[in-house]
Amino acid sequence: MKLLHRIITPILSLIILPVSFFLPIFRILITSGFSSGETKTNLLDTFGLSEFISLNDIVNLAMKAKEGTTGNLLTTIWNAVSGEKKQEIIDMIPGLHWGAVFAVFFVICIITALVLAIVAAATKKPGASLILSGIGAFSAVIMNASFDAFAKPFLNGAFNLNTILGTTNQLLGSLLGNVASIDYMKLGIAYSVILLIFVITAIFSLCAVMEQKNGDK
Repeated sequence: MKLLHRIITPILSLIILPVSFFLPIFRILITSGFSSGETKTNLLDTFGLSEFISLNDIVNLAMKAKEGTTGNLLTTIWNAVSGEKKQEIIDMIPGLHWGAVFAVFFVICIITALVLAIVAAATKKPGASLILSGIGAFSAVIMNASFDAFAKPFLNGAFNLNTILGTTNQLLGSLLGNVASIDYMKLGIAYSVILLIFVITAIFSLCAVMEQKNGDK
């Protein structure tokens, strides 16, 4: 088990890096107030946008918006929050500190994964890997809880599309703010995979620790 731990744990830990970048980090669902039931229209789909957003999508969006090659709703929102009035928008967002907490613990998860990969491969002390796996899993749970707290104002209507878009396009912001609502805003599959990997590495590390203790007797 100690050998498997030293092989599998680094591999699983490093998988967290592409998972964090390419898999959806969160899901957002915006629905129209004009539709209901099975005919409810997803405004993201209407504008040709995906409900599942990854860091890769965000980077590509930033590049395209900078180049002016897109003209969809998400680009408009991006321009609003990254333009001249971004500080005005930031000041209006309730619960923004929870967004900062989410970002901090997301980075902690990435750093922990890197350190875990190095420690598991370079040392024969599975106890250190167990501690790091625990830190990673705990950070992932806090990351999820803080994102939920950040998303709450968007879901209860305290901060809507009108608030964001009205700073750059008052007509579009008024229309969307009145007829659309954010119905769903949760972390996506990337979070689930990150948490699962840390739990699995913790189990491997725990088994290796127990085997090591039995061998010392």
